[in-house]
Amino acid sequence: MDWASYPAFSDRVLSMIGIEIHWLILQYVLGLPLLAVVSEIIWLKTKDERWLKVSRTLAKGFVMVFAVGAAMGTASEFGLVLLWPNLVEAAGKYIYFPLYAEIFAFMMEVIFVYMFYYAWKKLPAKAHIVVGLLALTGAWFSATMIVSVNSYMQAPTGIMIGSYAKGYPKLMLVVPNDIVSALNVTALQNAGMDVLGKSSDGVIVALPSAIVKQIVADAFSGKTIKDSILYGVLTDSAKKSLANVPVKAVLDAIVWNTVKHVGVYTVTFQSPVFRASVLHTIMAGITVSSFTALAFFGYSAYRRGRETAKLGYKFALAFAVVSIILQGLVTGHEMGVAVAEWNREKFAAILHGSPDFIKSIELFLAYGNPNANYVRYDEIPNWLKPPTIIHELYYTKIGLAVTLALIGLVLAYFCFVRKKPIYSPYLLVLPVIAQVVSFLGWAVREIGRKPWTIYGIMDVQTAHTINPPSPVVAGLLALYFIGLLVALGYGVYRFLWRCGE
Repeated sequence: MDWASYPAFSDRVLSMIGIEIHWLILQYVLGLPLLAVVSEIIWLKTKDERWLKVSRTLAKGFVMVFAVGAAMGTASEFGLVLLWPNLVEAAGKYIYFPLYAEIFAFMMEVIFVYMFYYAWKKLPAKAHIVVGLLALTGAWFSATMIVSVNSYMQAPTGIMIGSYAKGYPKLMLVVPNDIVSALNVTALQNAGMDVLGKSSDGVIVALPSAIVKQIVADAFSGKTIKDSILYGVLTDSAKKSLANVPVKAVLDAIVWNTVKHVGVYTVTFQSPVFRASVLHTIMAGITVSSFTALAFFGYSAYRRGRETAKLGYKFALAFAVVSIILQGLVTGHEMGVAVAEWNREKFAAILHGSPDFIKSIELFLAYGNPNANYVRYDEIPNWLKPPTIIHELYYTKIGLAVTLALIGLVLAYFCFVRKKPIYSPYLLVLPVIAQVVSFLGWAVREIGRKPWTIYGIMDVQTAHTINPPSPVVAGLLALYFIGLLVALGYGVYRFLWRCGE
């Protein structure tokens, strides 16, 4: 299926540009503080002033990008509210805790990021390192909260995978007792619902996502029960008394009861893909930051031959090689296993059209068996199919990531084995490749979730605003975001790396 054929194409593109630009900047907030703190710790141990200069240069870099990143994050949040209001309402009501906690994470970042840079000469060295660690904690805390919500959108807590013929995917819900008494349970079971058990305040069921999706759509479109899919599964007496009740009221009661049962404060963290997602995200930030620092320290050493730049180059190169190996062999593998298990439609689209030997490798990595049974793309019902473009995006990402890793290994060989470091202006292509790899990773993750906004719960059309901007307005906003990114890139180059310290 063609990605452009899904609803709200221009608004999806606008959201992609805004969020991806924010992510492009955010990676440096996740990675550069770590590099800066580690290099300052080395300075504290060695008393070599070059390490202090390396640390300050890295700190200056993430202070510069943090301000623009915060502004872009605010713009992205407004974009979510304006373009996807029903998604924001659902998140605000049912999975609000990580979004609320992220406010405090952002406060930590604002306070300690700038304290780390501007209070450098006013704090003892050990206290300053603690401030740096708090800035890093704030950044990682913030990322963890946001990724938990995104993980819930990828694979909600309570999602169940199984045979399409039996109505899967299904969602675990805890239906309040007063609502259960109004339902024709037999009719629901005939439609694919499974009764899993009882809780103190309701009945635990597994409801097919096809039904969940329609109930959610009816609720957010303002329908009453008499005009909804729910009407057909009510008892005769309930049809008379509940006909004019808003579907939204029933949905709110069921979802809130389910969230309470799962855990109000932990529901997003129980997403089956959360752990892999947050580790992969943080490691991506470290990897991109390391290759960027490597490139600019190497470029600075090429142009000016400063000893500080040469030391920074070696330091960043070591970080880059270690981080990209961990990203590929550890966190990337865990992320792939999570996708294969919980986003099987996405996994099928990735494999669709691949040669048999590639499929065997992917299946071995995902399931430990090159001949494992998996869902083929053609077996997926049309209403569940993701766009096939993620096949090309995924393998382009893998190819570029392998290339980047090989370049890092070659540079490390010449630097640490041959003792002949390679300083060159061509190193500046490395952060571009690293950013493209990261961009493609998020593109596969987000585009591969279509046609869902929240997998198994809310589709794109339901989440979308009824008053979208025109394509012209969306295009102008996209150009504005891109312009800000270009200005930031020039500012960092001109005032940080070209001028130096």
